[in-house]
Formats: sequence, structure tokens, C-alpha cells
Amino acid sequence: MKLLCICFAAACIIVQAPACSHPPQVRATLDQVLSDPGAYEDCELIVTASIRDVLENHSLYQDRRIEVTGELAYYGSRSFWTWYLMVADGERQLRGYTNHYRLSVGRDAEVMMKRAAIEKKPLTINGVLRNDGIDIREILYEGQMVRPKFKPPVLFNAPGSIY
Repeated sequence: MKLLCICFAAACIIVQAPACSHPPQVRATLDQVLSDPGAYEDCELIVTASIRDVLENHSLYQDRRIEVTGELAYYGSRSFWTWYLMVADGERQLRGYTNHYRLSVGRDAEVMMKRAAIEKKPLTINGVLRNDGIDIREILYEGQMVRPKFKPPVLFNAPGSIY
């Protein structure tokens, strides 16, 4: 009986495993996507672009998941409805924000922003382009990735608990 239960549990896991798989992330330029849109249907498409190209051709990138790289010009919540950052490429700047947090972002993203500001190295963000900037899904810096929409659970420390 015990063996039958174990076999049944294993079969259930094997049957449900393909439902949990995520499509592969594929990065392509806008020209590649527009020339063959059918090639990117079964994947998580991220359109790579320069800040200049996004600002000049905003309507082509609108509501697409894009990725841009630039130096961190600012991060905080001054004069905008939520926390945001500005990535710059020369004189051009593009806003990236996340609406999950209001006035501040998680500690992991904040530490990454401070490192990028101090070291003055390029920072990569990807997310969906909206009218007021990029709604950030991922921030990449020196091989590390942060998802600012993820908010870790609050762990309460009750007397006598292990944590």
C-alpha cells in the first residue's frame, strides 16, 4: 500500500511538471521581431534597445517588454507617484519604475542602486514600456538580478519561535 501511494504521488508530479515550466527568455532587436513575429510566439520575448531608440520610436516599443542599458542617473521617489530610477545614455534619460512599492523599494534593489551609483557602471533594466516609462520586471547589474516587484513575506518573531 505504501509503495502504491509513493508511485501515485510520483506519477502526479511527473504529469504536472510540464504545466509548471516557463517558456524560455529570448532577447531580440525590434527589427528581428518585426521581420519574423511568428518566430517569437512560444517564448518570453525581451526586445533589446538603446535609450535613444526607445525615446525616438516610443510607439513601436509601447506595451512591449524591452531591455535598456545605461548609467544610473537617479533613484528615489521625488516628483513622481512611486519609486523610480532614471537610466541615462549621454543626455537622454528614461524612467523605470515599479508600482508595487510606493515610496521605497526592497533592500536588495536599494543596495544594487547604491552600488551602481557609486561605481558608475552600466545598469540594465527590463520591463513593459508604458507612457510614463518602463514598468520594471528585472534589474541587472554585474551578473546579479533583482525583481523589484517581489516583496518578501513579513516574518513575525513570536516569543519562543526559532526565527
